[in-house]
Amino acid sequence: MRKSVTLAARVDADLDDDPGRLATATGRSKSQVITAALRSYVATEQQFLAAVEEGKQALRDGRMIDHETVVAAFNRLTATNP
Repeated sequence: MRKSVTLAARVDADLDDDPGRLATATGRSKSQVITAALRSYVATEQQFLAAVEEGKQALRDGRMIDHETVVAAFNRLTATNP
């Protein structure tokens, strides 16, 4: 079993009821719902930061595509064929 810690956080009052309702609807505890939400948020933010760093490295390495080329490729991919 994982060791747990108690966290204290201030949240907007209108956010307080939602985890409880979700917990009831899914048969989980409010703590489980908040833990899952926090894990998801942290993972998403870490992925975003990694993507930003990858983009910055690509820029430093000169691996970039100008805006017009991207728009032209997008338009080709989304054009409907008669």
